[in-house]
Amino acid sequence: MKTQNALPITQSLLSDALGLFVRTMDKACYKLVVVDTQGLIKQLHGNLSLPKKFTLHEGQNWTAFEHRIQWEEDKLQGIIQVGNAVFNLRQYENKKSSRLNLPFRLFVIASIDIDFPWLRLATSAIHTSLTAQVKGASMQQQMEDTHQFTFAMMNALKVGIISVNTAGEIKYANDQACQWINIRRREMLKIPVHRLIPAWHNIFQQVSTGEKFVNEEIAINTADKKTKYNVTVTPILNQEQVKLIGLVISIRELENVYNLVNKYTGMQARFTFKDIIAKSQHMRKLVDYAKTIADSPSTILIEAESGTGKEVFAQSIHNASSRYDRGFVAINCAAISDNLIESELFGYDDGAFTGAKKGGHPGKFELANGGTLFLDEVGDMKPEVQVKLLRAIQEGAITRVGGEKNIPVDVRIIAATNKNLKLEVQKGNFRLDLFYRLSVIPLKIPALRERMEDLPSLIRFFITKKALRLQKKAPQLRYSTLQQFLEYDWPGNIRELENAIEQYVILDGNIDFEQIKKEPTDKVPPNRPNTLVESANNPLAPSLSTVKDMEKALITHTLKHFNNNMTHTAKSLGVSRNTLYLKLKKYSIEAQ
Repeated sequence: MKTQNALPITQSLLSDALGLFVRTMDKACYKLVVVDTQGLIKQLHGNLSLPKKFTLHEGQNWTAFEHRIQWEEDKLQGIIQVGNAVFNLRQYENKKSSRLNLPFRLFVIASIDIDFPWLRLATSAIHTSLTAQVKGASMQQQMEDTHQFTFAMMNALKVGIISVNTAGEIKYANDQACQWINIRRREMLKIPVHRLIPAWHNIFQQVSTGEKFVNEEIAINTADKKTKYNVTVTPILNQEQVKLIGLVISIRELENVYNLVNKYTGMQARFTFKDIIAKSQHMRKLVDYAKTIADSPSTILIEAESGTGKEVFAQSIHNASSRYDRGFVAINCAAISDNLIESELFGYDDGAFTGAKKGGHPGKFELANGGTLFLDEVGDMKPEVQVKLLRAIQEGAITRVGGEKNIPVDVRIIAATNKNLKLEVQKGNFRLDLFYRLSVIPLKIPALRERMEDLPSLIRFFITKKALRLQKKAPQLRYSTLQQFLEYDWPGNIRELENAIEQYVILDGNIDFEQIKKEPTDKVPPNRPNTLVESANNPLAPSLSTVKDMEKALITHTLKHFNNNMTHTAKSLGVSRNTLYLKLKKYSIEAQ
């Protein structure tokens, strides 16, 4: 940024100024990127470990990563996401009042749990170093000023930082590390690091040979107990970047790490009740009921056919509860093999089985601690896992596979199934005691054919959504096409409807309903009572073989019950009069 009488900063002068900053920041875990006006990386500093997909090197085109930055309004700070890895980032702001002509852009990158106030302090420290270098301030004064920034930055972190030399002597510890380990700083400096971290010898050997030690669960001896933390160890090399002169130990609380993992790897609730289209009376009552039970700590069992939006309801309930700011963790019990489901739910300890990750791994219960655990297709869970799930719910604690320690967890469970669990209990496939534990608050979502009043609104919503995603013009919905949509049963429910609308948009409104009818969909399981028939107490229900037969019989039965009164019949069925007339025509039912 050029200003009148601006002081020019060459790459050499910039290197000298940043060299001072880097030397005094050797205990911090960050990456400083210097980018020239052509968008090429000219310098890199700092010891932050980056994933392979985010490898940076001098001469690389920085603009390849800029499109991944999600800037905040001021365009100075934001997050950069590459794969599942997420980092906080701040750009150095060269203010006009500084009178510095800086033909470079500077970016400071840190892990996601190092907050923006710390990054602002880092860019302020850079500014101090640049200004002092340009003005020719004494080296001593520069060192003192930059050290003040460094000290403030280390203590502003919500991460414990400990630096040690190669002999294992602790040279520095920030306030957060002292607080968690519960030892005064002056006392900690007298303790060899292996007294705090029993596994230190193995960790040192691993890092000194060039291997990474990132985000491992390690036991640390605090003043009164042994506690596991998330630990990253980063080497400190000499100025020539050749010799190992020390190491930085970054310590994070596991619960905070789990919350961050959930937040930035998709395990979060995106839907709210506002996202549920509910025009029919049945759905409006259901949404109101779900809102009423949302903040209850009791377990909810959602029963519905496949494709009806069970997880949308689960996420909406979570977001309407007091747990909305904690993790929402989902697991599909039917999609995970029998030998993995237990470790997925409860986690495993180091050495629990061949191929187990070093340091162990948290399960879904630990990741959801304080939040909501959504168990989808819980009816497919094997009996031996059902026993452990029941114990976890009863005791509010879990034990990892291969472990002995009971880990307390505060989890609100929402379970979902497309099976009739009462029938599964009768068959011996599902435990009765677990069924009662899960179905404290039952919630039944109707199939799409039972809420046809919502269909026009759903169709318009999906047309707009798909047109935006596919970058196509939304086709006009013709009345004849709407009639075809209304006359179809949608055995695959909303999932099938969404797929059909995607075809509709791609084909510019030309859709082949005959082809849709031929495509496989999730059928209603045999012998499963239909909710509509169930509600009408239809005695023919066990003998009916198809959804169409059940629906036709139900309409006939209800119409007869209300002496052919269309208004009362439609209200009882939860549909509009227009929809009822369409159904009468479809099934050739004549009022008596």
